[in-house]
Amino acid sequence: HLMGEDLESLNLKELQQLEQQLESSLKHIRARKNQLMHESISELQKKERSLQEENKVLQKELVEKQKAQAAQQDQTQPQTSSSSSSFINHPAAAGERAEDVAVQPQVPLRTALPLWMVSHING
Repeated sequence: HLMGEDLESLNLKELQQLEQQLESSLKHIRARKNQLMHESISELQKKERSLQEENKVLQKELVEKQKAQAAQQDQTQPQTSSSSSSFINHPAAAGERAEDVAVQPQVPLRTALPLWMVSHING
């Protein structure tokens, strides 16, 4: 190991050899650094592809679960919404007067409550 003061005693040829050694060492260090960076990039690209594949699988699972949930909700909700809504719109069929029904707000077709409970809430 040479210190700055030790360089005074070197002649021109020795200084050039030292410079070449330093340049060679720097090239070796840079090459190793580049190799490590390329390996790291390759690993990250593999991880990216793996995560993208996993994301696709999870998206498919989510879509299937949403479809299953929607189908389950359709099965659990009574399929009488169209016939019930026409029944509500005809007060004579329900035994109510026309003026009583006209004051009540219209019930949306898709509610979480059964229609018989909605009439108790509204009236």
